[in-house]
Order: sequence, then C-alpha cells, then structure tokens
Amino acid sequence: MPAPNVSRKRAHRRPLAASLAAGFGISLAGLVITAAAPTGSPPPPPQEAAGQATQAPKPPDVIYVPTPQGVVVEMLKVAEVKPGNVVYDLGCGDGRIVITAAKDFGARGVGVDIDPKRIEESNANAKAAGVTDKVKFVQQDLFEMDFRDADVVALYLLPTLNVKLRPKLLAELKPGARVVSHSFDMGEWKPDKTLNPEQRSVYLWVIPAKVEGTWEGTAQTESGEKPCAATLTQTFQEVTGTVSLDGKTAPIRSGRVNGDLLELTVMGEDLGLGDSGEVKVRAKVSGDTLTSADESMPWKATRKPAAAPKS
Repeated sequence: MPAPNVSRKRAHRRPLAASLAAGFGISLAGLVITAAAPTGSPPPPPQEAAGQATQAPKPPDVIYVPTPQGVVVEMLKVAEVKPGNVVYDLGCGDGRIVITAAKDFGARGVGVDIDPKRIEESNANAKAAGVTDKVKFVQQDLFEMDFRDADVVALYLLPTLNVKLRPKLLAELKPGARVVSHSFDMGEWKPDKTLNPEQRSVYLWVIPAKVEGTWEGTAQTESGEKPCAATLTQTFQEVTGTVSLDGKTAPIRSGRVNGDLLELTVMGEDLGLGDSGEVKVRAKVSGDTLTSADESMPWKATRKPAAAPKS
C-alpha cells in the first residue's frame, strides 16, 4: 500500500497571499522584501530523461482545512518554540504555521506538502510576510521527508496518519524535540499536555530518550561507593522495572522520561535507605550513559549491550 500523501482538509480557499497577509496585519501594497535567496517561487521541475514520461504527482489523501490563526499561536506556545528553533509542518497547507513561527517566534521553518498548489501558495504568503529568508517549502511525501533536525514538528492530519507517522517521529527526532498536533492524537502514545484553544483540541508530546535495558554503575552513599543497577522497560515515555542499590532491589512505583530526563519513584526502605518513604531518582540520559541529576547521592550507570539473539 503506498504511503499517504497529505495536504490538509480544505473547506474554503481565500485569495492566495491576501488571506494570510490580512491575518498578520500586512499591507501588500508597497511592501518591499529583501531576501537572501529568491525562494518566492517553486523550483523548476527536473529535466525529463529522454524517452521517459513525467510521472503525475500523487493526489493528497486529506483535503486542506486551515488551522485557525489563534490555534496556530497556541500550538507554537505550548511547543515552546524559541528563536533559532527549527519548526517543521507536515502537510503545511498555506504555510501559516511555519510563517508564524518565523515571524512571531524567531524560528526557522520548513513546510512539507504533496500538493504543488499549496507550495505555491505558501511561498507567496511567506513573501508577503517578509520571512522568505527564514522558511522554505518542499513538495514531498511527508513519510519520505528527513526531519531529523527538527526541534518542533506540527501536524494537522488524521488519526490514522498520525499513528502511521508515529514510529518515524520516535525513531528520527532527538530526545526533547516536541510534536504538536491540532485535533488528533497518537493512539496509544499519550500526550504530555492537552489544551483546548477556541474549542479545538491541541496535543503535545516530548520525544523521550530511549532508556530500555539493563544499567549498571556505582553510587556515592554516606558509607562509601556502592554498586547500583536498574532494569527498565519503556513504553513511549512511561517506564517500569526495578532499581537496585548495594544488593537491595526496589520496584519502580512510577517512571517517566521527559526528553533526556529520566525520573523514577521508589520506596527508600526497599533500597536500605531507612524509613525515607518515596525517593525520587533522577538522571540525565546521554546515549548509553545515565548520570545522576541530584547532588544528594551522585551516581552513574552505563547500559549493558543487548544479548545477541540465539541462532
């Protein structure tokens, strides 16, 4: 089954650049734009090889409906877009999300859409908003797009497409990158935040570091250096398993990964820490290394290589 190609649902189409320009309070008359490179027009089509017919573009699987401008702003706020961030909009429509990210949040943006008309419209809107030096628009199947450099990925697709895209987001985005979706969630992957601007649903996820496995290391306790370990099972940002200290093992009561920060809760008495009640164990994740994020008991652990499958 071919990968879906997405241009968001569309109810009404307003004039090309005037619609977004009006929303930004921009007058098109007398507007002067200086750009580092002429990105206002879509690139010329590739040269056709001799004897080959040009393949027609695949039609969008989703009809375009624009996200209300107020919801766009709330999406970018909840995703904590900052100056210098790279924002991708997969199924960019008229480009308003990446244009707003560039114009109002100081970010750089990449819009992706399979529909050449949407790309043409987005480029015109970026020119009208004066941000052609900060954004670009790519006509491409979003499932084939490389967005590893994204700090934020924005979506307004359909539930089935979100779920199909989920493995690619988790595999390619760096820990701490944010995914924000208008209207539709990610199935079993629970959002980290949900809000309802203008009676719409907006969902936010933070890409979790990969922590599943067996970890071994040492901890500096009041009585000296002691061996420590953890056996972790991960489902999206949720973590279960056990933590050990000097031969004593405690089940994890709650566990979560927020970007590159691992946070576990165990009972202190299970680890021989006296009647200390719940103890928070926090660590920074860097590849195969866990480093304590608390000064009260410094510790460090490395992940053991996974056992080779039996032949």
